[in-house]
Amino acid sequence: MTRSLIVAALGICLVPSAWPGEIVLFDNLQNGYGGGFWQISAEQSVANPFESTGTGWLSEVRLALHPIDTRSQGPVFYHVSITNAVAGLPGPAVLYEWTNVQGAGLNVLTFESRVPVHAGGSYFVKVAPVNDWMVGEWALNLAGDYGPMAFSSMGRWYMYESLRGAMTVKAITEDSVPAVPGPAAAIPFALGLLARRRCRR
Repeated sequence: MTRSLIVAALGICLVPSAWPGEIVLFDNLQNGYGGGFWQISAEQSVANPFESTGTGWLSEVRLALHPIDTRSQGPVFYHVSITNAVAGLPGPAVLYEWTNVQGAGLNVLTFESRVPVHAGGSYFVKVAPVNDWMVGEWALNLAGDYGPMAFSSMGRWYMYESLRGAMTVKAITEDSVPAVPGPAAAIPFALGLLARRRCRR
């Protein structure tokens, strides 16, 4: 029985001290996308706001970006970034960016480094063309999500109430699952059981 307890105690070492959970910070893609769009061009960039309900780091962004350049009929590439929010508009701090994102209808973007978010924090997902001659589209959501968003004109951002571009934002948080004992607690416990067993022999 003592041997079983030692094995069980050492097995705790294999369990992480906390099990991260994924949460959805924003999602209007439940019913798909289409039926309209926001144009993405040299004259206009578009941004959707989102807020963090927990403390963690961003894990995934999904955007409905049209694959065909409406001007040249060739592939269209986008510049997507995560920024802070200032007075309800995209702020100057770029937290993460993807360059040369080729429109795929539904683009799934992931992160190569941690981008922290904080409970109650406000952020934007901003979409722009990679150059002045490309013209793309951010398809609208079909879930009826109508609310504040932002668009730029002549280099200046404006707040607007509208059907928003189809988007999902997810994050990883360690708040959802309680921690379990890690190696620091498990190893002394196992060694103590082993020493006790040897003393009894």
